[in-house]
Amino acid sequence: MSIKDVVHSAGTNLHTIMITAREKDGSVETREAEPYSYRVTAGTEKLFCYDIRKDGVRNLFISNIISVVETQNAFKPRWPVEV
Repeated sequence: MSIKDVVHSAGTNLHTIMITAREKDGSVETREAEPYSYRVTAGTEKLFCYDIRKDGVRNLFISNIISVVETQNAFKPRWPVEV
């Protein structure tokens, strides 16, 4: 399954995802998040999600995402889920 397929499945099932992604400083971080939407900003596609541990909205460049795994952890949407 592609990254987008996993995100779509999690969004449909209202499950969180574990995202491993490259950060701006080059480090790699894994976070649990609620998936919400994709947006294109300045020609670059981003995934908008809610980072549970950091308690805030995050946007990740799709090109920086290394892997995504759907968890079995349910969430109640804060906003419409559009993934």
